[in-house]
Amino acid sequence: MRVQFNTWLLLASICVGAFAAPAGAADGDQYLGTWSGTWAGADNSSGHFQLNLERGSDGKLTGSIAVSQDGGGGSDYTAKLKSAAFAGDKFSAAYEPPDGQSEISMKGKFGPKGGDGDWALGAKDQPSNPAVATGTWKIAKPQN
Repeated sequence: MRVQFNTWLLLASICVGAFAAPAGAADGDQYLGTWSGTWAGADNSSGHFQLNLERGSDGKLTGSIAVSQDGGGGSDYTAKLKSAAFAGDKFSAAYEPPDGQSEISMKGKFGPKGGDGDWALGAKDQPSNPAVATGTWKIAKPQN
């Protein structure tokens, strides 16, 4: 009887320890920081961007994006991300360019050194229904 009780006590201790162990890193924490990338539009437009991903004080993924268009034209801007999320290596984000009337959504995959995906520009809160412009993006983690 004493052996069964000790076995039960050991199993109970292991279970309690497993529940009390600190949680692992939140999805996407390995991708926090500054990333540099390029974008291309289906209309042959192109440019560069810098994506800064961070964890807000509320624990949610947040950040900003600085976008420039090749050839100038005064279309450079920085915007705060409205949303950003990772599910494993899958990334999604949305932000509003300075016009205040539209929204750009980004979807793709990240890896330790870089990632790629698609973007769509559409009406505010409906960026892909229907999309006014679409394209692709590629991103890399700069070497420190």
